[in-house]
Amino acid sequence: MECPTCGKALTTERGMRQHHTKVHGDPLPNRTCKGCESEFYDPKARRDYCDDCNPNGGAHNGNWKGAKETTECKLCDSSFEYHPSDKPGVYCPDCVEAAPGLLPESYPERGERVRVPCLNCQSELEVRPKRLENRDRGCFCTLECYGEWLSENVVGPDHHQWEGGPIEYGRSWWRIRRRALERDGYECLHCGGEPDELGRNPDVHHVRPVRSFDRPEEAHTMDNVVTLCRSCHRLAEEGTIDVSIENEK
Repeated sequence: MECPTCGKALTTERGMRQHHTKVHGDPLPNRTCKGCESEFYDPKARRDYCDDCNPNGGAHNGNWKGAKETTECKLCDSSFEYHPSDKPGVYCPDCVEAAPGLLPESYPERGERVRVPCLNCQSELEVRPKRLENRDRGCFCTLECYGEWLSENVVGPDHHQWEGGPIEYGRSWWRIRRRALERDGYECLHCGGEPDELGRNPDVHHVRPVRSFDRPEEAHTMDNVVTLCRSCHRLAEEGTIDVSIENEK
């Protein structure tokens, strides 16, 4: 192969291209545009169109900074420009500003707010004072925070499904739990939550409660367990959502 600039002979095309880039500071074309058939250089050698023909770049992109169209106002007949990515231009800015009733002259005043911490994550949030009247436990910034707090604090006799003391699950539980997580790909089978977004591994829920079996070990079977995030686990125990291997696949 011969360098087109200096004429130096090289053994391979790749070597010639590297030579031209390093020695002459100018990479050689490696793509042919499907639009105008001109040759151009693409560092990743993936593009099908050059900059001038790229259907999603430059002036072809509706969000391009200079991509404006001109039309006439239907009220005053004056010409004005608008971005095609916006709604089609109908009225000029002057007519819009002068039109009565389109924009309120004064916005309603924001009601009183108080700042309180989220009971779960302690991040600060603003709420109306009335919201605190029936909130003996406090306020939460998101449903996820509320669910996490319930999972940690509303347990034992305070839980709506409390039926007695703790149950000894037995040694077989941890083996079934691990197998269930592996089977379900470590993600909640109801909402799809994964460990990265949950910040922890999902729970493993018994579809038929352990207390309904004569021996806890009888509940630890693969067809009686399903992987759920904490929020979905709580909803499943409340009976708000119906979960089973068949329903969630």
